[in-house]
Amino acid sequence: MNFSIIKIPFDKCIVEKERRGAALAPNQIEKELNDFFQFEALKTKTEFLEIKETNDFNKLHKEVEATALNEYKKGNLVAGLGGDHSVSYGLMKAFAKKFPRKSGLIYFDAHFDCQDDFLPPTHEDVLCAAVKEKFFAGQNILVAGARNYTEKERAFVKKEDITFSQELREHDVIAFCERFENIYVSIDIDALDPAFAPGTGWPEPAGLHPRPLLNLLRLLKATNEVKGFDIVEVSPPKDVNNITVRLAARILLELIK
Repeated sequence: MNFSIIKIPFDKCIVEKERRGAALAPNQIEKELNDFFQFEALKTKTEFLEIKETNDFNKLHKEVEATALNEYKKGNLVAGLGGDHSVSYGLMKAFAKKFPRKSGLIYFDAHFDCQDDFLPPTHEDVLCAAVKEKFFAGQNILVAGARNYTEKERAFVKKEDITFSQELREHDVIAFCERFENIYVSIDIDALDPAFAPGTGWPEPAGLHPRPLLNLLRLLKATNEVKGFDIVEVSPPKDVNNITVRLAARILLELIK
């Protein structure tokens, strides 16, 4: 299988400018990926593309969707590198068009991202938009790592029958995957504990640990059901010794090798 990695350098949905920086992540993650020896054998199968629109919100989503859909039509596995979590909207929309049946979403995030009903969504309500736009039915969504959310978000998750857990239980995730033929995985780096991933705009304590996550991603990859994924909210300016960027590159490698 060939891999199309779409770089989306956009973080303007983060209103607080002091929390921005995720727009710088795609190039930095690509650089770190090239430093892994295992990636050497994958270079001929991997193509990097970059979204050009970085100002107009609606045009950005349309370009992301069109680019991803075109790569899916080639039979490629499509990966998105954000950017803030809003960039997942166009990626998931393209996935839903390509795989309209028997599809599920695994959403790694410290938050539910169901704050409001904006369309196109911000990074705070992209999961809500994915449900309301019918990219995925609520019962076909699993959120892992969520540990800080409002009562409004909790009520939405309960109403839509979305499964969630603060922990990472392999058997639950694998059992979830058995219901589907096509899986989309969205990984907000803040799902991980900030001790391992400090370079993000919204760090939350008591998060997931990298080793169990990487082990789980290997299991998911082995099912051959993961057809698309994204890695978002990595912020190089907030990083410490580049460990978050390098961890994001490692996660990317696990899902394509």
